[in-house]
Parts: sequence; structure tokens; C-alpha cells
Amino acid sequence: MIRGAMNESSQASSAGVSATNISSDAQPLPGRWTALTVLALAQFVLVLDSTVVNVALPSIQRQFDLPEARLAWIVNGYGLTFGGLLLLGGSLGDLYGRRKLFMIGIATFSGASFIAGLAWNADVVIAMRFLQGAGAAMAAPAALSSITRIFTIPKERTRALGTWGGISALGGTIGAVLSGFIVQYSSWRWVFFVTVPITLIALLLATRFVPESRAPSRPKLDVIGSILITLGIGTAVFALLNKGSKSWTSPQLVGELALAAILIVVFVLWEKRQTMPMVPLDIFKNRNRVVGVTASVLFGSVLSTYFFTTTLYMQVILRFSPLKTGAAYLPLGLVILFSFPIISALVPKVGIRLIMPLGLISGFLGLLKLSQLSVGGTYPTDVLPGMLLVAFAAACGFVTFTIAGVDGTTEENAGIASGILSAGGQIGSALGLATLVSIAVSVSATKSANGTPFPVATVAGFSAAYHVAAFVLLVGAIIAATFLRSAAKNTAAMQPKETNVDVPESDSVNQ
Repeated sequence: MIRGAMNESSQASSAGVSATNISSDAQPLPGRWTALTVLALAQFVLVLDSTVVNVALPSIQRQFDLPEARLAWIVNGYGLTFGGLLLLGGSLGDLYGRRKLFMIGIATFSGASFIAGLAWNADVVIAMRFLQGAGAAMAAPAALSSITRIFTIPKERTRALGTWGGISALGGTIGAVLSGFIVQYSSWRWVFFVTVPITLIALLLATRFVPESRAPSRPKLDVIGSILITLGIGTAVFALLNKGSKSWTSPQLVGELALAAILIVVFVLWEKRQTMPMVPLDIFKNRNRVVGVTASVLFGSVLSTYFFTTTLYMQVILRFSPLKTGAAYLPLGLVILFSFPIISALVPKVGIRLIMPLGLISGFLGLLKLSQLSVGGTYPTDVLPGMLLVAFAAACGFVTFTIAGVDGTTEENAGIASGILSAGGQIGSALGLATLVSIAVSVSATKSANGTPFPVATVAGFSAAYHVAAFVLLVGAIIAATFLRSAAKNTAAMQPKETNVDVPESDSVNQ
């Protein structure tokens, strides 16, 4: 056993690892930064895949002669299984080993990506998108909770979580840029193939550099709770993703959302009666954690709408090609790339209570600027200023949401807390596309019905969506400024209890 420093090691059976116990006075684990690199690389691909397919949709539609309703499932299938299975994935990682779940998830994702690239019909593409989402739901919470266990020093943990959050923000942006180049110069199939070698590299490196960790008590899986929450969240995401042009009072939509609400309420009642619940309800007693998840939901709803409407504005109004549209997002990616390391370094000094509201206010101002788009606008004057402000908001947001969302976690609940945070972003994304985009469509339709020319009516719809999105971020900023704890070093509370972490021997010299 190791307490503090790694003084002793006992040989593991076949994996060449030594069992290491971490306590609150533990010295840094060797190889921790290499492990972070591997986990962040995988997260980058998982987030990238949520956006990289979008620009390729017209090409896929032409090849398989797909109607709009079925085409939407190429996007929605990934979001449905990813969002619906995140809590289950986080719980399984806590119970059976986070590295194990991470590797199973990445292998599933990689295999599904390869088959999707080889797809001989649309059904195969759609099925593999569902499977990709399931793999991502296993890998993402397992990776994030592993980081909270690997980094035992608060300042290093803050930096690691900030890096994770920044990589998450960067992945979606790079996906938008990369897809434009792929569609312009190659086949849509490479949208799927491009992720395969990266995930395989991450998978191979994980076996050597990522230590195993799990909840020490190893309780049994709460099967009924797992089924209830998976069906509840899955039904909610399904309803929101498929809202389309349906009214909010549509019997089908109301019925689906009501069913989701009933399932979640029954889940809560069930969990209250369990001695070892899937989601310990006291996990929500941590105020920073609740604010982090809430802000993630709000920002996720806005960011999905931002990409959707801004892409349409550039392609429909400014007449940008897919390649030019992808390249137009490069400044957003560069701002995130250079901002998040600085933000991560500032968090231990000034705290998330300052940085999170600052980022949300930046997004609020950026969306207000974008709400002034016009038919005669240009990219440098109308799109770029708002984009830069939204980029800074994303860098601040993803760093601080991640830190707040896993604040105070223990070995027993790190995985489920990570799953809740990730699920919040996915639900927010679906909610934004269902709500804010429907506002844009409604305003545009009303304007067109009154005789307004199509381009003007379309831009009016975009403007309305941006206005509402700006208000959402303003509400998020007020919530963050009001309810976040004032302590600057929030992650100091996340000291691991004495728990089992298997450290690969190859890391012993990899400081």
C-alpha cells in the first residue's frame, strides 16, 4: 500500500501494474500528464464527431436519396444514445473500473466509425451513429472521472480539468472546420474514417498510461434505477430532437415529455429507497456542482443554436461554400485554443465565481452583436466580432463548467457526477435545437406569410433566436454570480479518499 509517496508496490497479475492506494496526503501519481493527454485526445474526437458530420449531410443525402426525416437521424441518433446513456456509463465506470469502461467505449466508437465509413446504405450509417453515441456515453464520463482521481494536488487538478474543458470546446469547432475541407476535397466517408486512427492510438496508449480506478465499495448495479433514468433521459432527448415543426402543444410531443417526466420522478422516488442508489441524491447538495451542470445545460442550448444558425447564415445569405464555411470558424477555434490554457491558469488565483460569469457575459454580448445580422452583411463586420466573443465564452465556460461540475467528488461518485455533467450538455444541446431553432423558424414563417422577402424573413428568424439565446446566457451569468461558492480554489475539496488506483509500471519514470 502507498500512503503519501509510492513507497511499495505489489505485482499485478497479467497487466504489469501495481496496486496503489491514494490518500488525501498523496504525492502526484507518475505519468499523470501523459494519462491526461490520452484521455483528452479521446474526448476531442468524441466532441468533434458531434459536429463533423453536419456539413457532410447533403452529400450523404444525395448518395442514398434520403428524405429529410431520415437524414436527421444521422445527427439525432448520436445525440440520443450519447445523452441517454451517459448516467449509466458513469455509474458502470464507478462500479467496474473507469479505464475498462473508457476502453470499451472507445473501441465501440472506433468500430462504429469504421463501419459507418464503409456503409452500403443509409440504414448502416444511422445504426452506426447510434452505436457511436453508446460508445461515447461509456468513454466520456469514465475519462473525466479518471482525471479527478489521477490528479491529487488541487492546483494540478484545476489545470487538468481546465485542459479537459478547453479540449471539449475546441473539438466541436475543429469538427466544423474539418468537415468543410473533407466534403470539398474528398468523400463524405472520410468524415467517419478520420476519427478511427486517432481513437485507436488513444486506445493503445490507455492500456499503458491510464491507471484503473473504481469505487472501493464495489456495490451492485442498481438495475431498476439504471433502466428508469436511461429511459427517462432518452425519452426527453428523443422528444426534443424530433420536435421539428411540431407545436409545443402537439399531443405527441406533450405525451413524450410527460412520459420522460414520469420516468424521472419514479427514478427519484426509487433512488430514495435504495441503500446504494445509482445516483446518490446528496450529490446535488454541492452548490458548485449544481451551478456547473445548470450552466452547462444553458450554454449547450445556446451553442448548438449558434452553430446551426450561423452556418445557415453564411451558406444561405452570404453564399459561402462548405469549405469557406468551415474555414470561417477558424478564428473561433484559435481563440479557444489560446484562451483556455490562460483561463485554466487563472482559476486557482481568481476562482470560477469570477471567470464563469465573465464568460457567460461575453457570450451574451456576442449573441447581441449577432442579432444585428442583415441581408447585406459581411463576415468581417457582422459575423466575426460576435464569433470571437462567443469563442471566449466557450473557453471560459467549458473550463469552469467542468471544474464546478465535478467539485467535491469522491471515489464513489466521480463517475456518476461526470455523467450528470456530460448529460447536461447533451440535453441542453437538444433543448436549444428544439426551442431556439423553432423560434427562428416561426418568426421567419410569420414574416414570409406577411410578404417579407425570403432572405429578409430568414435573417429576422436568426435575429430572434440570437436575442433569446443572449437572454439565456444572461440568466446563466446571474445564476453563476449569485450561487457559486466564493472560494477560488474550488477543486481543493476533491481530495480522494484512500482508494484503489492501478498505476502502470511504465509510468514510473514518466513524470
